[in-house]
Amino acid sequence: MNIANTSLNDNLVYSSPRIFERRRRILEEARKLIADHGVDGFGIRELCQRAHVAPQTVYKAFENKERLIALSIRHYFQSYVDQQHFHYPDNSLQGVVERLIAADLNMHEMREFVSAIVSIYFSQSADADVRVAASYNLMRTLQPWVLSLRELGHLRRGISPEVLIDSIAGLMFNVSLEWCRGNIDDNVYMFRKAEAVLVVAAGATRGAGHKEISSYLTDLLGRKTLYDEINAHVVLYTPTGEVRSAAV
Repeated sequence: MNIANTSLNDNLVYSSPRIFERRRRILEEARKLIADHGVDGFGIRELCQRAHVAPQTVYKAFENKERLIALSIRHYFQSYVDQQHFHYPDNSLQGVVERLIAADLNMHEMREFVSAIVSIYFSQSADADVRVAASYNLMRTLQPWVLSLRELGHLRRGISPEVLIDSIAGLMFNVSLEWCRGNIDDNVYMFRKAEAVLVVAAGATRGAGHKEISSYLTDLLGRKTLYDEINAHVVLYTPTGEVRSAAV
């Protein structure tokens, strides 16, 4: 999936702070409703009751239910990303691991929402924009690094960035699915996701890129010294303050 090629990138301009705040409230209540009932149980009537708006207001602002759901997911992930300040560049392996750790801290408090996102990803009937939105945060995390691997000549011949990203994403979403089912403990959830990234990337790379990935995989499966070094820099910023990660 390409996060750039979607109608969700359209800018929505509002003429007043009041209208902007109403849109923000609708999107936030939509996210909560997704967490409570999933996409299949999402109803415009209940959303309007929660957000204190009329149905025509929702349809005027968002066109249809599918676009509203997609935008609410995208809005949440975008708001989360905009709040963060990362130590490592986004096109580095360290940057990917740092962003995975921060996302892990955030998602541990939102199991129901994660479950809804995972269900969307594996759905055969979900609207295309909704599936893109469900993958937005992960794609944004992986894309700069994978594109850098290609530019440096570290991808194996015949491996495209899109295929590599989709392969990693599929395995990571499967890890999240098992976590939501209770088959993966909280204290190893992050390591399983990082392992998914490193195992797939190790098989798709060569040269210095492969060597770096392999060293991180060896470390992750052993003493976790490199992981702890990155973890020491992670600070999760929230609207109410900062939550610093604890070394594992």
